Amino acid sequence: MATLEVQSTSIPDRLLRILIVEDNLADADLYVRNLKKAGFEVIPDIVQAPGEFVEKLSNERYALILCDYRLGGWTGMDALLTLRQLDKDIPFILISGTVGEDLAVEFIKKGAADYVLKDRMARLPLVIRRALEEKSLREARRRFEEELRASEERYRDLVENANDIVYTLDLQGNLTSFNKAGERITGYNRDDILEHSLGEIMQPDQLALMQEMLKRKLAGQKVTAYEIQITARDSSTVVLEVSSRLIYKDGKPVGVQGIARDVTERKRAEAELRKGEALFRAVVETALDCIISIDHTGKITEFNPAAERTFGYTRDSVLGRDLAETIIPRSLRERHRKGLERYLDAAEGPVLFKRVEFTAMRADGTEFPVELSISPIPQQGQPVFTAYLRDVTERKQAEREREMLISELQDALAKVKTLSGLLPICAWCKKVRDDHGYWSQIEVYIEQHSDAAFTHGVCPDCVRRMYPEIR
Repeated sequence: MATLEVQSTSIPDRLLRILIVEDNLADADLYVRNLKKAGFEVIPDIVQAPGEFVEKLSNERYALILCDYRLGGWTGMDALLTLRQLDKDIPFILISGTVGEDLAVEFIKKGAADYVLKDRMARLPLVIRRALEEKSLREARRRFEEELRASEERYRDLVENANDIVYTLDLQGNLTSFNKAGERITGYNRDDILEHSLGEIMQPDQLALMQEMLKRKLAGQKVTAYEIQITARDSSTVVLEVSSRLIYKDGKPVGVQGIARDVTERKRAEAELRKGEALFRAVVETALDCIISIDHTGKITEFNPAAERTFGYTRDSVLGRDLAETIIPRSLRERHRKGLERYLDAAEGPVLFKRVEFTAMRADGTEFPVELSISPIPQQGQPVFTAYLRDVTERKQAEREREMLISELQDALAKVKTLSGLLPICAWCKKVRDDHGYWSQIEVYIEQHSDAAFTHGVCPDCVRRMYPEIR
Protein backbone atom coordinates (compact mmCIF):
# COMPACT_ATOMS: atom_id res chain seq x y z
CA MET A 1 0.00 0.00 0.00
CA ALA A 2 1.22 3.50 -0.78
CA THR A 3 0.05 7.04 -0.08
CA LEU A 4 0.69 10.00 -2.42
CA GLU A 5 1.63 13.42 -1.13
CA VAL A 6 -1.39 15.72 -1.01
CA GLN A 7 -1.29 19.33 -2.17
CA SER A 8 -4.21 21.48 -1.05
CA THR A 9 -6.28 23.46 -3.51
CA SER A 10 -8.29 26.61 -2.88
CA ILE A 11 -11.67 24.88 -3.12
CA PRO A 12 -12.35 23.16 0.25
CA ASP A 13 -15.91 22.19 -0.74
CA ARG A 14 -14.43 19.90 -3.38
CA LEU A 15 -12.37 17.90 -0.88
CA LEU A 16 -12.46 14.23 -1.87
CA ARG A 17 -11.23 11.26 0.08
CA ILE A 18 -10.79 8.57 -2.57
CA LEU A 19 -9.65 4.97 -2.60
CA ILE A 20 -7.42 4.15 -5.59
CA VAL A 21 -7.09 0.47 -6.48
CA GLU A 22 -4.01 0.48 -8.69
CA ASP A 23 -0.76 -1.52 -8.83
CA ASN A 24 0.99 1.21 -10.87
CA LEU A 25 1.83 4.23 -8.69
CA ALA A 26 2.58 6.37 -11.76
CA ASP A 27 -0.97 5.82 -13.00
CA ALA A 28 -2.33 6.59 -9.54
CA ASP A 29 -0.35 9.84 -9.52
CA LEU A 30 -1.85 10.65 -12.94
CA TYR A 31 -5.39 10.27 -11.56
CA VAL A 32 -4.65 12.65 -8.69
CA ARG A 33 -3.05 15.31 -10.93
CA ASN A 34 -6.08 15.31 -13.24
CA LEU A 35 -8.40 15.84 -10.31
CA LYS A 36 -6.34 18.69 -8.86
CA LYS A 37 -6.31 20.38 -12.26
CA ALA A 38 -10.10 20.22 -12.18
CA GLY A 39 -10.14 22.01 -8.80
CA PHE A 40 -10.60 19.06 -6.45
CA GLU A 41 -8.66 18.71 -3.21
CA VAL A 42 -7.80 15.04 -2.96
CA ILE A 43 -6.93 12.78 -0.02
CA PRO A 44 -6.02 9.50 -1.74
CA ASP A 45 -5.41 6.05 -0.28
CA ILE A 46 -3.83 3.49 -2.63
CA VAL A 47 -4.28 -0.27 -2.26
CA GLN A 48 -3.07 -3.11 -4.43
CA ALA A 49 -4.18 -6.32 -2.71
CA PRO A 50 -7.72 -7.61 -1.95
CA GLY A 51 -7.06 -7.72 1.80
CA GLU A 52 -5.98 -4.10 1.86
CA PHE A 53 -9.07 -3.17 -0.16
CA VAL A 54 -11.44 -4.82 2.32
CA GLU A 55 -9.59 -3.38 5.32
CA LYS A 56 -9.79 0.18 4.01
CA LEU A 57 -13.49 -0.11 3.14
CA SER A 58 -14.20 -1.49 6.61
CA ASN A 59 -12.37 1.23 8.50
CA GLU A 60 -12.54 4.37 6.39
CA ARG A 61 -15.15 6.48 4.60
CA TYR A 62 -14.56 7.32 0.94
CA ALA A 63 -16.30 9.61 -1.51
CA LEU A 64 -15.48 7.36 -4.47
CA ILE A 65 -13.31 4.48 -5.72
CA LEU A 66 -11.02 4.61 -8.78
CA CYS A 67 -10.08 1.08 -9.82
CA ASP A 68 -7.84 -0.31 -12.58
CA TYR A 69 -9.13 -3.40 -14.33
CA ARG A 70 -5.97 -5.47 -14.37
CA LEU A 71 -4.40 -5.98 -10.96
CA GLY A 72 -1.78 -8.41 -9.75
CA GLY A 73 -3.64 -11.65 -9.04
CA TRP A 74 -7.17 -10.13 -9.21
CA THR A 75 -9.27 -7.74 -11.33
CA GLY A 76 -11.45 -4.67 -11.05
CA MET A 77 -14.52 -6.92 -11.34
CA ASP A 78 -13.39 -8.73 -8.18
CA ALA A 79 -13.09 -5.37 -6.44
CA LEU A 80 -16.57 -4.30 -7.63
CA LEU A 81 -18.19 -7.53 -6.45
CA THR A 82 -16.44 -7.21 -3.08
CA LEU A 83 -17.80 -3.66 -2.76
CA ARG A 84 -21.32 -4.92 -3.43
CA GLN A 85 -20.93 -7.70 -0.87
CA LEU A 86 -19.89 -5.14 1.73
CA ASP A 87 -23.06 -3.19 0.87
CA LYS A 88 -21.20 0.08 0.48
CA ASP A 89 -22.80 2.82 -1.62
CA ILE A 90 -19.57 4.32 -2.98
CA PRO A 91 -19.34 5.40 -6.63
CA PHE A 92 -17.04 2.86 -8.38
CA ILE A 93 -15.26 4.16 -11.51
CA LEU A 94 -13.34 1.69 -13.64
CA ILE A 95 -10.11 2.98 -15.20
CA SER A 96 -8.39 0.85 -17.82
CA GLY A 97 -6.44 1.05 -20.99
CA THR A 98 -7.67 -2.23 -22.45
CA VAL A 99 -11.31 -2.69 -21.37
CA GLY A 100 -13.68 -3.27 -24.25
CA GLU A 101 -17.20 -2.01 -24.66
CA ASP A 102 -18.82 -5.32 -23.72
CA LEU A 103 -16.80 -5.54 -20.52
CA ALA A 104 -17.54 -1.91 -19.70
CA VAL A 105 -21.28 -2.60 -20.08
CA GLU A 106 -20.94 -5.61 -17.78
CA PHE A 107 -19.29 -3.38 -15.15
CA ILE A 108 -22.16 -0.91 -15.40
CA LYS A 109 -24.69 -3.72 -14.98
CA LYS A 110 -22.87 -4.93 -11.86
CA GLY A 111 -23.12 -1.48 -10.30
CA ALA A 112 -20.13 0.57 -11.50
CA ALA A 113 -20.89 4.28 -11.83
CA ASP A 114 -18.89 4.65 -15.08
CA TYR A 115 -15.57 3.86 -16.75
CA VAL A 116 -12.70 5.94 -18.13
CA LEU A 117 -9.98 4.90 -20.55
CA LYS A 118 -6.45 5.79 -19.51
CA ASP A 119 -5.81 7.58 -22.78
CA ARG A 120 -8.85 9.81 -22.10
CA MET A 121 -8.12 10.92 -18.57
CA ALA A 122 -9.49 14.39 -19.29
CA ARG A 123 -12.96 12.84 -18.86
CA LEU A 124 -12.22 11.75 -15.33
CA PRO A 125 -13.32 15.00 -13.51
CA LEU A 126 -16.57 15.07 -15.50
CA VAL A 127 -17.27 11.40 -14.75
CA ILE A 128 -16.54 11.96 -11.04
CA ARG A 129 -18.86 14.96 -10.84
CA ARG A 130 -21.66 12.99 -12.45
CA ALA A 131 -21.06 10.00 -10.18
CA LEU A 132 -21.08 12.22 -7.07
CA GLU A 133 -24.28 13.94 -8.21
CA GLU A 134 -25.94 10.58 -8.77
CA LYS A 135 -24.85 9.45 -5.32
CA SER A 136 -26.20 12.68 -3.84
CA LEU A 137 -29.51 12.06 -5.58
CA ARG A 138 -29.57 8.46 -4.33
CA GLU A 139 -28.91 9.64 -0.79
CA ALA A 140 -31.58 12.30 -1.06
CA ARG A 141 -34.04 9.76 -2.42
CA ARG A 142 -33.09 7.31 0.32
CA ARG A 143 -33.58 10.00 2.99
CA PHE A 144 -36.90 10.92 1.44
CA GLU A 145 -38.01 7.30 1.39
CA GLU A 146 -36.91 6.81 4.98
CA GLU A 147 -38.71 9.98 6.06
CA LEU A 148 -41.74 8.88 4.08
CA ARG A 149 -41.72 5.47 5.75
CA ALA A 150 -41.27 7.11 9.14
CA SER A 151 -44.07 9.54 8.36
CA GLU A 152 -46.32 6.70 7.24
CA GLU A 153 -45.49 4.79 10.40
CA ARG A 154 -46.30 7.84 12.52
CA TYR A 155 -49.51 8.34 10.59
CA ARG A 156 -50.53 4.70 11.01
CA ASP A 157 -49.66 4.83 14.70
CA LEU A 158 -51.64 8.05 15.10
CA VAL A 159 -54.63 6.64 13.23
CA GLU A 160 -54.62 3.31 15.05
CA ASN A 161 -54.28 4.87 18.49
CA ALA A 162 -56.66 7.79 17.90
CA ASN A 163 -59.71 8.07 20.15
CA ASP A 164 -61.82 9.12 17.16
CA ILE A 165 -62.86 7.05 14.18
CA VAL A 166 -60.59 7.62 11.18
CA TYR A 167 -62.04 6.19 7.99
CA THR A 168 -62.03 6.43 4.21
CA LEU A 169 -64.87 5.92 1.74
CA ASP A 170 -65.07 5.59 -1.99
CA LEU A 171 -67.49 7.83 -3.83
CA GLN A 172 -70.10 5.07 -3.79
CA GLY A 173 -70.23 5.19 0.00
CA ASN A 174 -68.29 1.97 0.67
CA LEU A 175 -65.87 1.94 3.60
CA THR A 176 -62.30 1.35 2.45
CA SER A 177 -60.44 1.82 5.76
CA PHE A 178 -61.38 1.85 9.41
CA ASN A 179 -59.20 2.25 12.52
CA LYS A 180 -59.34 0.52 15.90
CA ALA A 181 -61.45 3.29 17.39
CA GLY A 182 -64.02 2.55 14.70
CA GLU A 183 -64.16 -1.06 15.80
CA ARG A 184 -64.44 -0.09 19.46
CA ILE A 185 -67.14 2.55 18.97
CA THR A 186 -69.32 0.70 16.45
CA GLY A 187 -68.68 -2.86 17.58
CA TYR A 188 -67.97 -3.95 14.00
CA ASN A 189 -64.80 -5.81 13.03
CA ARG A 190 -62.92 -4.22 10.16
CA ASP A 191 -63.09 -7.39 8.10
CA ASP A 192 -66.87 -7.41 8.54
CA ILE A 193 -67.51 -3.82 7.57
CA LEU A 194 -64.92 -2.95 4.90
CA GLU A 195 -66.24 -2.84 1.36
CA HIS A 196 -69.77 -2.68 2.73
CA SER A 197 -72.14 0.19 2.08
CA LEU A 198 -72.89 2.69 4.83
CA GLY A 199 -76.55 1.93 4.22
CA GLU A 200 -76.07 -1.23 6.25
CA ILE A 201 -75.33 0.71 9.45
CA MET A 202 -77.26 3.95 8.85
CA GLN A 203 -80.92 4.83 8.72
CA PRO A 204 -82.12 6.15 5.32
CA ASP A 205 -82.47 9.74 6.51
CA GLN A 206 -78.95 9.72 7.99
CA LEU A 207 -77.48 8.16 4.85
CA ALA A 208 -79.22 10.83 2.78
CA LEU A 209 -77.69 13.52 4.99
CA MET A 210 -74.17 12.12 4.50
CA GLN A 211 -74.71 11.83 0.74
CA GLU A 212 -75.90 15.44 0.65
CA MET A 213 -72.71 16.55 2.43
CA LEU A 214 -70.66 14.63 -0.15
CA LYS A 215 -72.53 16.29 -3.01
CA ARG A 216 -71.78 19.69 -1.54
CA LYS A 217 -68.09 18.85 -1.26
CA LEU A 218 -67.99 17.63 -4.85
CA ALA A 219 -69.71 20.87 -5.89
CA GLY A 220 -66.95 22.85 -4.24
CA GLN A 221 -68.96 24.06 -1.26
CA LYS A 222 -67.29 24.47 2.11
CA VAL A 223 -68.82 21.90 4.44
CA THR A 224 -68.07 22.17 8.15
CA ALA A 225 -68.53 19.42 10.72
CA TYR A 226 -71.96 17.86 10.94
CA GLU A 227 -73.64 15.15 13.01
CA ILE A 228 -74.99 11.79 11.89
CA GLN A 229 -76.37 8.74 13.65
CA ILE A 230 -75.33 5.16 13.00
CA THR A 231 -76.54 1.86 14.38
CA ALA A 232 -73.87 -0.04 16.28
CA ARG A 233 -73.57 -3.79 16.14
CA ASP A 234 -75.48 -4.11 19.44
CA SER A 235 -78.35 -2.11 17.83
CA SER A 236 -77.66 0.96 19.96
CA THR A 237 -77.62 4.40 18.34
CA VAL A 238 -74.27 6.18 18.16
CA VAL A 239 -74.11 9.91 17.43
CA LEU A 240 -71.00 10.94 15.48
CA GLU A 241 -69.61 14.40 14.79
CA VAL A 242 -68.04 14.14 11.34
CA SER A 243 -65.37 16.22 9.62
CA SER A 244 -64.14 15.04 6.22
CA ARG A 245 -62.22 15.99 3.08
CA LEU A 246 -62.07 14.72 -0.47
CA ILE A 247 -59.25 12.41 -1.59
CA TYR A 248 -57.82 13.30 -5.00
CA LYS A 249 -55.89 11.20 -7.50
CA ASP A 250 -54.52 12.78 -10.67
CA GLY A 251 -56.56 15.86 -9.85
CA LYS A 252 -59.86 13.99 -9.61
CA PRO A 253 -61.81 13.14 -6.41
CA VAL A 254 -61.79 9.41 -5.76
CA GLY A 255 -62.97 9.17 -2.18
CA VAL A 256 -63.44 10.74 1.22
CA GLN A 257 -61.25 10.71 4.31
CA GLY A 258 -62.99 11.58 7.54
CA ILE A 259 -62.71 11.78 11.29
CA ALA A 260 -65.80 10.91 13.32
CA ARG A 261 -66.00 11.65 17.03
CA ASP A 262 -68.42 9.76 19.25
CA VAL A 263 -70.54 12.47 20.87
CA THR A 264 -73.31 10.16 22.10
CA GLU A 265 -72.57 10.80 25.78
CA ARG A 266 -72.08 14.50 25.17
CA LYS A 267 -75.44 14.76 23.40
CA ARG A 268 -77.07 12.79 26.20
CA ALA A 269 -75.44 15.07 28.78
CA GLU A 270 -76.55 18.14 26.83
CA ALA A 271 -80.12 16.82 26.76
CA GLU A 272 -80.00 16.19 30.51
CA LEU A 273 -78.54 19.65 31.02
CA ARG A 274 -81.32 21.23 28.98
CA LYS A 275 -83.84 19.22 30.95
CA GLY A 276 -82.23 20.32 34.20
CA GLU A 277 -82.12 23.93 33.07
CA ALA A 278 -85.78 23.78 32.09
CA LEU A 279 -86.65 22.29 35.48
CA PHE A 280 -84.54 24.91 37.24
CA ARG A 281 -86.19 27.66 35.24
CA ALA A 282 -89.64 26.26 36.08
CA VAL A 283 -88.76 26.18 39.79
CA VAL A 284 -87.35 29.70 39.69
CA GLU A 285 -90.33 31.05 37.77
CA THR A 286 -92.95 29.45 40.02
CA ALA A 287 -91.20 29.75 43.39
CA LEU A 288 -93.14 31.62 46.07
CA ASP A 289 -89.89 32.93 47.52
CA CYS A 290 -87.66 35.52 45.90
CA ILE A 291 -84.64 34.07 44.11
CA ILE A 292 -81.91 36.58 43.31
CA SER A 293 -78.43 35.76 41.96
CA ILE A 294 -75.40 38.02 41.70
CA ASP A 295 -71.91 37.63 40.24
CA HIS A 296 -68.66 38.22 42.13
CA THR A 297 -68.90 41.97 41.51
CA GLY A 298 -72.33 42.20 43.10
CA LYS A 299 -74.23 42.63 39.81
CA ILE A 300 -77.68 41.00 39.57
CA THR A 301 -77.83 38.02 37.17
CA GLU A 302 -81.19 36.47 38.17
CA PHE A 303 -84.41 38.03 39.46
CA ASN A 304 -87.44 35.76 39.51
CA PRO A 305 -91.14 36.72 39.31
CA ALA A 306 -91.57 36.47 43.11
CA ALA A 307 -88.74 39.01 43.47
CA GLU A 308 -90.47 41.25 40.92
CA ARG A 309 -93.69 41.16 42.95
CA THR A 310 -91.93 41.66 46.27
CA PHE A 311 -89.53 44.45 45.35
CA GLY A 312 -91.54 46.23 42.64
CA TYR A 313 -88.88 45.93 39.88
CA THR A 314 -89.09 44.13 36.55
CA ARG A 315 -86.43 41.52 35.85
CA ASP A 316 -85.12 43.30 32.76
CA SER A 317 -84.75 46.57 34.65
CA VAL A 318 -82.47 45.12 37.35
CA LEU A 319 -80.28 42.62 35.46
CA GLY A 320 -76.73 43.96 35.53
CA ARG A 321 -77.45 46.46 38.29
CA ASP A 322 -75.58 46.51 41.58
CA LEU A 323 -77.56 44.57 44.20
CA ALA A 324 -76.59 46.92 47.03
CA GLU A 325 -77.92 49.95 45.17
CA THR A 326 -81.16 48.14 44.30
CA ILE A 327 -82.66 46.30 47.28
CA ILE A 328 -80.40 47.00 50.28
CA PRO A 329 -81.07 50.03 52.52
CA ARG A 330 -78.35 52.66 52.45
CA SER A 331 -77.35 51.97 56.07
CA LEU A 332 -76.55 48.32 55.30
CA ARG A 333 -74.82 48.63 51.94
CA GLU A 334 -71.27 48.96 53.24
CA ARG A 335 -71.68 45.84 55.38
CA HIS A 336 -72.93 43.93 52.33
CA ARG A 337 -69.94 44.98 50.22
CA LYS A 338 -67.44 44.07 52.92
CA GLY A 339 -69.04 40.64 53.32
CA LEU A 340 -68.71 40.02 49.58
CA GLU A 341 -65.07 41.10 49.63
CA ARG A 342 -64.36 38.85 52.63
CA TYR A 343 -65.70 35.81 50.82
CA LEU A 344 -63.73 36.53 47.65
CA ASP A 345 -60.55 36.96 49.72
CA ALA A 346 -60.92 34.13 52.22
CA ALA A 347 -63.87 32.03 50.98
CA GLU A 348 -65.81 32.63 54.19
CA GLY A 349 -68.83 34.67 55.19
CA PRO A 350 -70.83 34.95 58.44
CA VAL A 351 -74.27 34.68 56.78
CA LEU A 352 -73.57 31.98 54.17
CA PHE A 353 -75.63 28.77 54.40
CA LYS A 354 -77.65 30.24 57.32
CA ARG A 355 -81.21 31.51 57.66
CA VAL A 356 -81.00 35.06 58.92
CA GLU A 357 -83.35 38.01 59.13
CA PHE A 358 -82.46 41.11 57.20
CA THR A 359 -83.95 44.45 56.24
CA ALA A 360 -84.57 44.94 52.53
CA MET A 361 -85.80 47.88 50.46
CA ARG A 362 -88.50 48.03 47.79
CA ALA A 363 -88.37 50.09 44.61
CA ASP A 364 -90.40 52.85 46.34
CA GLY A 365 -87.81 53.09 49.14
CA THR A 366 -89.89 51.38 51.83
CA GLU A 367 -88.03 49.00 54.10
CA PHE A 368 -89.39 45.64 55.23
CA PRO A 369 -88.12 42.50 57.00
CA VAL A 370 -87.05 39.44 55.03
CA GLU A 371 -85.77 36.01 55.92
CA LEU A 372 -82.61 35.35 53.91
CA SER A 373 -80.39 32.41 52.95
CA ILE A 374 -77.32 32.85 50.71
CA SER A 375 -75.36 30.09 48.94
CA PRO A 376 -72.17 30.58 46.90
CA ILE A 377 -72.01 28.51 43.71
CA PRO A 378 -68.40 27.63 42.79
CA GLN A 379 -67.59 27.58 39.09
CA GLN A 380 -64.65 28.19 36.80
CA GLY A 381 -63.28 31.60 37.59
CA GLN A 382 -65.14 33.66 40.18
CA PRO A 383 -68.17 32.30 42.10
CA VAL A 384 -71.76 33.46 41.85
CA PHE A 385 -74.16 33.83 44.77
CA THR A 386 -77.85 32.95 44.98
CA ALA A 387 -80.07 34.40 47.69
CA TYR A 388 -83.47 33.03 48.71
CA LEU A 389 -85.61 35.73 50.33
CA ARG A 390 -89.04 35.67 51.93
CA ASP A 391 -91.08 38.73 52.95
CA VAL A 392 -91.85 38.13 56.63
CA THR A 393 -93.81 41.36 57.23
CA GLU A 394 -97.08 39.51 57.91
CA ARG A 395 -95.34 36.90 60.03
CA LYS A 396 -93.67 39.57 62.13
CA GLN A 397 -97.05 41.35 62.57
CA ALA A 398 -98.69 38.07 63.56
CA GLU A 399 -95.91 37.43 66.05
CA ARG A 400 -96.45 40.85 67.60
CA GLU A 401 -100.20 40.28 67.81
CA ARG A 402 -99.69 36.84 69.35
CA GLU A 403 -97.32 38.28 71.92
CA MET A 404 -99.88 40.96 72.82
CA LEU A 405 -102.64 38.35 73.14
CA ILE A 406 -100.47 36.14 75.31
CA SER A 407 -99.70 39.12 77.51
CA GLU A 408 -103.39 39.95 77.87
CA LEU A 409 -104.30 36.36 78.67
CA GLN A 410 -101.54 36.17 81.21
CA ASP A 411 -102.91 39.30 82.88
CA ALA A 412 -106.44 37.87 82.86
CA LEU A 413 -105.30 34.59 84.35
CA ALA A 414 -103.42 36.46 87.02
CA LYS A 415 -106.65 38.22 87.98
CA VAL A 416 -108.65 34.99 87.84
CA LYS A 417 -106.19 33.41 90.24
CA THR A 418 -107.25 35.98 92.90
CA LEU A 419 -110.34 33.81 93.57
CA SER A 420 -109.69 31.42 96.43
CA GLY A 421 -111.37 28.89 98.68
CA LEU A 422 -114.04 26.31 97.86
CA LEU A 423 -116.40 27.30 95.07
CA PRO A 424 -119.69 25.26 94.97
CA ILE A 425 -120.70 24.48 91.40
CA CYS A 426 -123.66 22.50 90.03
CA ALA A 427 -122.58 19.26 88.42
CA TRP A 428 -125.29 19.59 85.79
CA CYS A 429 -125.86 23.22 84.83
CA LYS A 430 -122.47 24.46 86.07
CA LYS A 431 -124.03 27.37 88.07
CA VAL A 432 -122.01 28.67 91.01
CA ARG A 433 -123.43 29.39 94.50
CA ASP A 434 -122.20 32.63 96.04
CA ASP A 435 -121.63 33.38 99.66
CA HIS A 436 -125.27 34.45 100.10
CA GLY A 437 -126.68 31.17 98.76
CA TYR A 438 -127.73 32.50 95.37
CA TRP A 439 -126.95 30.51 92.21
CA SER A 440 -125.65 32.32 89.12
CA GLN A 441 -123.84 31.54 85.85
CA ILE A 442 -120.11 30.87 86.29
CA GLU A 443 -119.10 33.67 83.93
CA VAL A 444 -121.29 36.13 85.84
CA TYR A 445 -119.65 35.07 89.07
CA ILE A 446 -116.10 35.46 87.61
CA GLU A 447 -116.92 38.87 86.13
CA GLN A 448 -118.26 40.02 89.52
CA HIS A 449 -115.20 38.78 91.35
CA SER A 450 -112.45 39.74 88.86
CA ASP A 451 -111.54 42.06 85.98
CA ALA A 452 -112.05 39.33 83.39
CA ALA A 453 -114.68 39.69 80.69
CA PHE A 454 -116.18 36.96 78.52
CA THR A 455 -117.27 36.70 74.91
CA HIS A 456 -119.60 33.92 73.86
CA GLY A 457 -119.53 31.34 71.13
CA VAL A 458 -120.57 27.74 70.51
CA CYS A 459 -117.96 25.01 70.58
CA PRO A 460 -117.96 22.34 67.84
CA ASP A 461 -119.25 19.59 70.14
CA CYS A 462 -122.29 21.66 71.11
CA VAL A 463 -122.98 22.56 67.50
CA ARG A 464 -123.06 18.87 66.55
CA ARG A 465 -125.27 18.05 69.54
CA MET A 466 -127.74 20.92 69.07
CA TYR A 467 -127.77 21.11 65.29
CA PRO A 468 -127.20 17.55 63.97
CA GLU A 469 -128.45 18.54 60.52
CA ILE A 470 -125.35 20.71 60.02
CA ARG A 471 -122.37 18.82 58.64
